[in-house]
Amino acid sequence: MKISAETVSLLQSFSQINSNLLVKPGNKLATRNPVNSIQSRAVVQENFPTQFAIYDLNQLLSLISVSQGAEIEFGDKSLVIKSENGGVVEYFYADESLVQAPAENPPELENIYSFTLTPTDISTIQKISAIVGATMMNVVSENGTVTLTLNDPKNSTSHSYKKVLGSSDISFDVKMAVDSFKVVPEEYTVNIANAIGRGGKVVVFYLECQKRDLTYLVAAEASSRV
Repeated sequence: MKISAETVSLLQSFSQINSNLLVKPGNKLATRNPVNSIQSRAVVQENFPTQFAIYDLNQLLSLISVSQGAEIEFGDKSLVIKSENGGVVEYFYADESLVQAPAENPPELENIYSFTLTPTDISTIQKISAIVGATMMNVVSENGTVTLTLNDPKNSTSHSYKKVLGSSDISFDVKMAVDSFKVVPEEYTVNIANAIGRGGKVVVFYLECQKRDLTYLVAAEASSRV
């Protein structure tokens, strides 16, 4: 099996959320961060034949990258990466008990407000946050106008960025740590919603890719207000 460039890009995004990964038979991949405040799920081109765990996803991706024309075979205890030049790498699976995996299905959502983020928006958010040291992304609905803001709430004189997203009759102030914004640059419908679970409701950002089956669920900061 060859791993497509699209799936490699997805796995690179996953590696920023968690360094390990549980792969199940089929074409669905999912990950979460250690505290379960970020989850991502995707359907990929590949159909994996067996279940296995990877402890260091970045290490595996690096091995695939340096193996020209990598062809991967999946065994019971390890996978084998064969390159076009004849080189072979055997990579052993991890103990599945060491790997954190999300629940099979995402929680039920109660939508509050939706907007669109383009690849350009995502690139702008990531670049400006890095340049000005912004640590928080805020989506605020006030006086009927919804605005996305980047800033550092701990610094009253921090540089900031604003973009009007639309309008809403509902008043809210929902925050996401910039460090939690680990998404593949695509066009997304972003839903601010209440995730409903056994412990009650939790405010989340739910990002749905408009071009492929890819989602991210990110818990909002505790200081958020809806």
